[in-house]
Amino acid sequence: MSAIHRWFLRGGFALLAALYWGADGGAAVVPIMGLGDQNEEEEAATEPVVSDSTISEGLKQRLLFMPFRDKSKYKGEWDIYSAMPRGLADSLRGSAFFSTVSIDSALVRLKKKEFQGKLDVERALTIGREVEADYVVLGQIDEMSMKRFRATVPIGGYRSYQGLTTVRLYPYKVIDGEPAGEVIREVAEDSKRYGVTNPAAYVPLEKEYFLLGQMEWGSEEFHNTLLGKSVSRCLDHLAAGLDSLIQPPAALKVSEPKIIEVVADTVQTDTGENGQSSVRVRLSAYINVGLADSVQKGNKYGVWDKGRELKDPDTGEVLGKSLPRRVGVVQVEQVLSQHLSLVRILQGEDAVQKDYGIRAE
Repeated sequence: MSAIHRWFLRGGFALLAALYWGADGGAAVVPIMGLGDQNEEEEAATEPVVSDSTISEGLKQRLLFMPFRDKSKYKGEWDIYSAMPRGLADSLRGSAFFSTVSIDSALVRLKKKEFQGKLDVERALTIGREVEADYVVLGQIDEMSMKRFRATVPIGGYRSYQGLTTVRLYPYKVIDGEPAGEVIREVAEDSKRYGVTNPAAYVPLEKEYFLLGQMEWGSEEFHNTLLGKSVSRCLDHLAAGLDSLIQPPAALKVSEPKIIEVVADTVQTDTGENGQSSVRVRLSAYINVGLADSVQKGNKYGVWDKGRELKDPDTGEVLGKSLPRRVGVVQVEQVLSQHLSLVRILQGEDAVQKDYGIRAE
């Protein structure tokens, strides 16, 4: 899309929207375009390029973990409701497919009773939309305990200990509220059996059993306990379970998947502190892939340009084109037919143009 066409698309649409909302006396703020100096016009004609690292992050599915419910009957001082999801977010750090929204973004929006995970799906989805998450993940802690087993026989006996953690995850797609499935993991960390006649061997575990709650959650001391090891392994297994449940988009079958049209389809008004309304035009696009390519709502695709024309600096002769660059990210909002979908331009709004290619990455 040329700079002048994009100017008319944005400016004209914004002006119409402003007239509409200003008709009833409300104030509408519309940017005044075309009144800058020549340098400003030249800068506007140069389309900004989003950094590749930013685009790579934009291609990831953004997960927002809500506080977990506790069904384990835990009575200690640890804030396991938010500590567990924080630990799970840490387990996903460095993932090639997921990024996480800080749970603090949810906590500041929750009521007191919701801090313990007591909120319904619709409430979680509303918060997910506010922080622009792709999935909200609810969770439930079924078991989190350290157990002690003792057996006695006439000539002796033994003691053993176990750290046990069981957690369930329920991810929901923010774009349509559909459940993605369920992940359940149970991890037990067992000690050896120690004879009752060898107290030196089991006394450290006995101390751990009675004093565990006095340790700081997440500390090195905690992670060295049977329960701490059980929790860490459980979180790693849950992260792997999410990775198996929520898959990257399938490879596209169309010979030339691409943007076939860019449209300004949404005008949103926000009221600022001064009471004035502002107008924002959001660009969307149509792509030539759909049901036939297993496209689903929420899928993200990289957008690639067609390469830049390269000329000999001395003669001006056209030598060819550069390799295509990844310039943006789009996300599927509606799958319209076998070979047609509507997408929202998440990144590179000023760079994405008609006929640019898309790739499942």
